[in-house]
Amino acid sequence: MSLRWLVVCLVFLTCKKELKPLAPQPSERLESGVVVQKLRAGFDGADVAKKGDKISIHFTGTLLDGGVFDDSHGRGAFNFWVGEGQVLPGLDEGLLGMAEGELRVITVPAALAYGNDEKPKIPRGSTLVFEVEMLDVR
Repeated sequence: MSLRWLVVCLVFLTCKKELKPLAPQPSERLESGVVVQKLRAGFDGADVAKKGDKISIHFTGTLLDGGVFDDSHGRGAFNFWVGEGQVLPGLDEGLLGMAEGELRVITVPAALAYGNDEKPKIPRGSTLVFEVEMLDVR
């Protein structure tokens, strides 16, 4: 178990849960165009995110060229209600069904991200890539 997971266990008192080993899975393209790839399975018997659940994640957001535009690791977990429009539509969709402890990459096409709006560090029309670790589902 890595040091980061030991900290997660201590913070969320989930030490009784074990991570399931998993080789990275093939990418799955959802009907909307969002692409999801599971890199690590979640905890055995873990809760799975569904619309309206409050979740806690760590994420790194990058552009297709690998440039990082946002990262929660330096400031703490990001907490919000999934499926309730509190994050980009494509990210919301890609998080549904994700289990505690799971690690996945969610690729969000521009139309389900910021579209043609320019944001700091994000050019117009950018496809965004999020590596997301699900810490908690409530």
